[in-house]
Amino acid sequence: MKKIILLLTIVFGLSTLSYAQTQTKEIKSKGVFKEINVARHNEAIEILNGKNKKLKQQIVDSILKNPNFYNPPVIYALSRELFNQDQKDDAMYWFYVAQLRARYDANLCVDNSAKQAVSVLNGEYGPDINKYAFQDIDKLEKTVTKVVGFVRANEENYDQRWINLHGMDAVLSGMDDNSEKKELSQPKEKWTEIKKKTIDDYYNGFIEYVKSKK
Repeated sequence: MKKIILLLTIVFGLSTLSYAQTQTKEIKSKGVFKEINVARHNEAIEILNGKNKKLKQQIVDSILKNPNFYNPPVIYALSRELFNQDQKDDAMYWFYVAQLRARYDANLCVDNSAKQAVSVLNGEYGPDINKYAFQDIDKLEKTVTKVVGFVRANEENYDQRWINLHGMDAVLSGMDDNSEKKELSQPKEKWTEIKKKTIDDYYNGFIEYVKSKK
């Protein structure tokens, strides 16, 4: 994922901060950000974006068997691979699962700058899938209803703080050896409420859109 915040890129636990595209400084994650292990997820994305068809299919099968164990960037990448395999309805379904879960994770995150990661992911993976999806509003409505049901019924078994790595707090922490440890997410007791509101807002917004098209 590239240039999420200004000219910021964070990959494999390292962030690269560029200034006017003339100089680059690598910053290692420190403190609580170092605890966020996304190596397995980034490896899956690398395989899905690579050219080894055998490895791709293996990781596709693994994700489909255990979708709750992979963070949204992986599910976004899965959706594009399925689309490229001409499994377009499945691609559409998993794209919107990724989108909804990414929104939930963004709403848990206290670093507002990190939330732009959702827009970047939608922009990277969404154009072809959205174009396909909006050709058949009835099918899309059924798909989004199924997506909402899945996200409501399933727990997120990955570190939802992945999104914090894409914010300025992670960068500033990496640049300051004396930075204070801070909370990355909303209080745990609010998570159920945040998840419900995220899903309800997502679904209601979609229904309003559908009504406008009928």
